[in-house]
Amino acid sequence: MKKILLIILIFIFSISLRLWNLNSMGRTFDESAQIELGYKIILIIKEKKFNDPLLSYPYHPPLTKYLYGWAGQYDLLGYRENGDPIFRYDWINARIISVFFSSLTVVFIVLIGWQYISPFVGTISGIIFSSVPFFLGLSQIASIESVLIFFFTASIYSFLNFLKKQSFINASIAGVLIGLAFETKYTNILLVPLIILIYSIWYFYKNKKKNNYFNLKVIYIFLISFFMFFVLWPMPWFHLKEVIQANYQMRIVDTSHSIPEVFFGRLMLVPKIYYVVHFLITTPILLLILFIVGFKTVSFKKNWILYVLAVWFLFPFIQSLYNFRQHGVRYIIEIYAPFALISAIGFDHLVSKISKRIWLKFVFFVPVIIYMLAVLIRITPYYLDYFNILVGGTKNVYEKRLFQLGWWGQGMREAGLYIQKNVASGSQVAVVGGNSFSVMPSINNVSVTKYEEDRRYDYIVVSYFQVIREGFNDIKIKNSYSPVYNVLADGAPLVTIYRQRQWDIY
Repeated sequence: MKKILLIILIFIFSISLRLWNLNSMGRTFDESAQIELGYKIILIIKEKKFNDPLLSYPYHPPLTKYLYGWAGQYDLLGYRENGDPIFRYDWINARIISVFFSSLTVVFIVLIGWQYISPFVGTISGIIFSSVPFFLGLSQIASIESVLIFFFTASIYSFLNFLKKQSFINASIAGVLIGLAFETKYTNILLVPLIILIYSIWYFYKNKKKNNYFNLKVIYIFLISFFMFFVLWPMPWFHLKEVIQANYQMRIVDTSHSIPEVFFGRLMLVPKIYYVVHFLITTPILLLILFIVGFKTVSFKKNWILYVLAVWFLFPFIQSLYNFRQHGVRYIIEIYAPFALISAIGFDHLVSKISKRIWLKFVFFVPVIIYMLAVLIRITPYYLDYFNILVGGTKNVYEKRLFQLGWWGQGMREAGLYIQKNVASGSQVAVVGGNSFSVMPSINNVSVTKYEEDRRYDYIVVSYFQVIREGFNDIKIKNSYSPVYNVLADGAPLVTIYRQRQWDIY
């Protein structure tokens, strides 16, 4: 009962961090693809139109669209003349799905730490995982990543359970969860070689019998997973030629390099070390130190689970070879589960030198919690824009234009609220950039349009991302307009609102 209560408390802690300011960051560019497209897919399924091309959409498997599309119907306000759905600006119900899956991941992390290392490590790993800024930001929006990390982590946990007791029931559970992970994103196929590596580590370090390396039940797990993938999304299998051609065109022909991004002050095709660098500069420095200490314990402790955690953390970085390198560590988000466990091991290793009493270890962990909460309070609600002291913090990143900020439309909601409260009725407001305009909230009695260079406006909204990444030249605006409000992330302006100078009106 104590164990269950503790897990519930950590789960509540994780959910609370996400719910208290759930909608403050505002809409992001990709949420509409999950919710609006997902809603259309749900309607198609309800109407049993299984031949509709949307059901064989080739770029991502549809599990997140099923989930967010179902939740999105409760955020529906009506329909446009062309039949497209209209949703409330704050996709509350869809985002709660994201919060739930991201927080439920904590349970598996705590259980892994508790069962294979120690109750103390399991407990604090859940707290560490819950408060990582970048993941916290992703888990507040309707993103693939919240669902991805849940099924990825659950798959590893279920496979570890299978290794403990190699029954067909445990193999079936692992197979179903791995299949659901496949259904979340194509890149989760990495689970296949990763699980083979985990099995190999267990076989050589833990298994004492070593009668036969080849285990048919592992093959059974993969068969179940691919069957699960087919059952939930059978349509593409009947259009394999089109699916293969579309993916080949997008991933091989059209994109033969990384996506251009601002990297150490240069707009460039980012190098293969991109994910490693972003992990190092967007992780709170104290957690990074604990992680390094924990990782060092792998080299001299012959505990097979430590090797599993190390491989689990390192393996997703193989995606550095993939063409689409962008958005920080978003594409390798699954690293944060083993990261939290290894960091907890590092903390336990350090405090054990002082005392081995559990209650005293928890006392020593309180400053770490305070530190993490201080980090989150400084950057809230723009957790996706957090940078640590290795690059001088978020403000220094802005001032020296080292990296992108506001790359998913963060801050446009706050800008819209300012205009709603402070701008006179009938004012003409322009938003620079089509993507930024798409995530701007609607404002009563104010005309909000896309910015056109030859027109005059009362107010102009310019995001930092449009300037540093999209190459928008804001000099002309600065010559005729004055800044009246900045949306700040730890001192760095993500969005600036300009008002036309009075002497320029006449």
